[in-house]
Amino acid sequence: MRKYYGLLFILIALTLISCGKNEVKQNTQQSSNNSFGWKESISAKDIPDFPLKGMIDGKEIKFEYVNFEFWRGSNDNVFNFSDKSPKNKCGFIENDNAFHLTKLGSEFKTGEFIKESFAMNIEGCTGDFHTTVNENMQKSTPAWNCALVITEKNDDIVTGKIAMCFKDEKKSWIAGTFTAVRCNN
Repeated sequence: MRKYYGLLFILIALTLISCGKNEVKQNTQQSSNNSFGWKESISAKDIPDFPLKGMIDGKEIKFEYVNFEFWRGSNDNVFNFSDKSPKNKCGFIENDNAFHLTKLGSEFKTGEFIKESFAMNIEGCTGDFHTTVNENMQKSTPAWNCALVITEKNDDIVTGKIAMCFKDEKKSWIAGTFTAVRCNN
């Protein structure tokens, strides 16, 4: 009889243990798009579904303002992700910390823009960030990767999501969903 109780106890214990493992796997799968960490290679699947977050020069950055600049004469496009807001809708921002994604001579179109690795080069595209300490701005232009998905563009806003990592010493990155003010210059 003791053998049967011992065997029954072992079966129940194994069942409980395996149920817990399945639950952990399900939670991991459900939350896989709710977290982000610096990556050497990136794709659209890596973009998280939370509002924009980031790390810049080893410090967390909280974004207050995102704009999309469309330069009419040159057709240049620039996304600016800043921790400060300008006085006017499309005004100049002083003493901020920010990320920039620029495409010279052509537009970022609705859909995906992918620069999957640091080594990949896309002509006319640059990524950089700057920090400001005591009113002294320092621009950084390390190698970068980027997955950008633009879901809507109109005369007033650009919506989408981004994951962008920089190959700097402190592994700076930006990731999440955004709504950018459109600024026609």
